[in-house]
Amino acid sequence: MVSAGRALLSVADKEGLVDFARGLHDHGHELIATEGTASLLQEAGIPVTTVADYTGLHEGLGGRVKTLHPRIFAGILAPRGDESELKDLGAKAIDFVVANLYPFESVVAKPRIDHADAIENIDIGGVSLIRAAAKNSARVTVVVRPSRYVGVLDALKEFGQVPPKLREGLALEAFEYTSRYDAAIYNYLAGRSGRGFPPALRLAYEKVTDLRYGENPYQEAALYREPFPHASAATAEKLQGKDLSYNNLIDLDAALRVVSQFEGPAAVVIKHTNPCGAALGRTLAGAYRAAHDADPISAYGGVVGLNRPVDVETAKGMKGDALDAVIAPEYDPAALDILKAKKKGAFLILRTRGDLVRDHGTDMVRVLGGLLLQTTEFPTPDPKSFRVVTKAVPTDAQTRDILFGIRLSRFVKSNSIVLVHEGGTVGIGAGQMSRVDACAIAAQKAGVRARGSVAVSDAYFPFRDGLDTLARAGVAVVAQPGGSMRDAEVIASAEEHGVSMVFTGTRLFRH
Repeated sequence: MVSAGRALLSVADKEGLVDFARGLHDHGHELIATEGTASLLQEAGIPVTTVADYTGLHEGLGGRVKTLHPRIFAGILAPRGDESELKDLGAKAIDFVVANLYPFESVVAKPRIDHADAIENIDIGGVSLIRAAAKNSARVTVVVRPSRYVGVLDALKEFGQVPPKLREGLALEAFEYTSRYDAAIYNYLAGRSGRGFPPALRLAYEKVTDLRYGENPYQEAALYREPFPHASAATAEKLQGKDLSYNNLIDLDAALRVVSQFEGPAAVVIKHTNPCGAALGRTLAGAYRAAHDADPISAYGGVVGLNRPVDVETAKGMKGDALDAVIAPEYDPAALDILKAKKKGAFLILRTRGDLVRDHGTDMVRVLGGLLLQTTEFPTPDPKSFRVVTKAVPTDAQTRDILFGIRLSRFVKSNSIVLVHEGGTVGIGAGQMSRVDACAIAAQKAGVRARGSVAVSDAYFPFRDGLDTLARAGVAVVAQPGGSMRDAEVIASAEEHGVSMVFTGTRLFRH
């Protein structure tokens, strides 16, 4: 068979390679491959020349020097493929480069990272091959993803060659692939340097899918995923429901962040990124019922987050409630059947992958012209550091409610007031421009349930009017950071009403 061209193959991910290599060979291409890749093809009965035999340089330094050779790179970079210099170098034109890299990202995504292993998985030759081929995409076809194999073979079958537009698209994909790889290496090494934030930011996110639209139908949107090893909305498995929307993902993320804060069975109902109800319980079903009943009107069309596998009792509790989605670590088969019947199969059901963790890494928010970064780690609230500034002192049960409210308040948009009673919310005032309005809304949501409750404020009270509002509603304890120039005035209000006040020293803003 007269060679129609040459293909160089060097892959770490060997999925689909045998069929692709056979297809290239059947179309008349001579195959050259690195040792591991060549062994796989030889076992499949596909004729192949090893890189070592082609270059005359056998792999050295434990395999670190394989493809880094003038005969290889001249064959890839030659603009026309018939240059006289190729003959002078003893090289032949290479028309295909099929390569993917050592799995650096998956190695450093492990809970325990072996640094020597991470360094060993920094690919050198593969990156060079891919970049050289992508640079010369006017002539050379570069393929870095197994998902592309079938399309490339179909193009060869239909046109006898890879069309220029497809080559250009594959080259763009190749540069994206290597840039993401470099970013992953940089981010890992920068993280090891001990710096909280590196001197430069390199993002390495892979596109998952286009979304139906953004927050509104006139906005376009897409989901990109980072190699995050723990449970997340971006990596959750959809078990049922229509395609996820931008707003779905925002709310699912908020739900997961909330319930991951708690060790015991916990549930939250999210509406427009704010918790409208959250609770702990002896059982998951009890926690869900308390969370939903905290504000059933706002819970209509809400997103539920749970930190335990969903059992039948919990599913039955959700069955009659008007909800849009649920995210949880797992579902009992019978519970899943119950939930799948909701909304005639349109109810979104997601199962997380990986462990729930309290620290969610680094958050990013775009501002015009830049990005803001901040850590998400939150110190465990310590009641010993609280300062009781009134004669009335919280009970142990009320202190537990303060701790619950602090963990939840971190996820409620400011200005915020969270009313808690016996391990669950009874009223939440969120996203208000004034604190007194947040107090009034929380009290109005709670109604008679405000009596004897604990109020957690995300920031200090600038005036006594907020405290007066809570006291009139029957709130028994108020927890706030303290630090206002009018603290004495606010404390005096608490004393007048017989309310216990605790200064936590911890601000809980969420913008």
